[in-house]
Amino acid sequence: MPKIIRRFRFFRIIKYLIIIVFLGILIGGLYRIYQQDLFGWRFNFNFSKVEMSDFKSLAPKFSFQYPSIFQIDTDEEKRYGKGYLTGIKLKTDNRTGCDVRTGGPALDYSRLESELAGIVADPIKDKSKDFKLIENKKEKLGGEDAFKISFSFLDPIGARVRLDQVFVSHDSDNFFIICGTGEYQYEFFKKDFDIFYNSINFGETIVPEAGGQWWNKLKFWKK
Repeated sequence: MPKIIRRFRFFRIIKYLIIIVFLGILIGGLYRIYQQDLFGWRFNFNFSKVEMSDFKSLAPKFSFQYPSIFQIDTDEEKRYGKGYLTGIKLKTDNRTGCDVRTGGPALDYSRLESELAGIVADPIKDKSKDFKLIENKKEKLGGEDAFKISFSFLDPIGARVRLDQVFVSHDSDNFFIICGTGEYQYEFFKKDFDIFYNSINFGETIVPEAGGQWWNKLKFWKK
């Protein structure tokens, strides 16, 4: 009988040791994730209110809001061409952000979405590698009729890039507005791009990010 008891205690100790080792590995893994990005996703286990900044342009007139994890890029070095007006770039990665440009095509927004998609996408498709059309739809931007197209392609190093382009006309200006990042982290930054898109106004007044839902103002992680 004592041998059975000792054997039982031995296996119980082994079981507890296995549980302790497993918990140690789990806690260590979670802490590792907490410290750094995991495939573009960031984890901080607390609520974090998104701080907003405003931008206004006088010529041409337009304004928007953007999360303060981004910074304004006015292209003082003139790298992006004469149609570039301004942009927002992630402070830690200038490949993630949005641009506002003029000189886009004058689209007839009464045409079918498929026709508009062909007008916009065909020239891009010819110049990009492994082009994939994701979405195209008509919508409103700053109170104006607009057309949005989303697509992805491979960059020179073989990484897939996801871009959204919105085409809109106001007065005599044809705008096209671009937001993009690596496809693997697009869903993470989509909420920031939506804040930017939804707040665009072709006037002097900043329009708060559309929707007004409190959960759009809060995030479960910090960036």
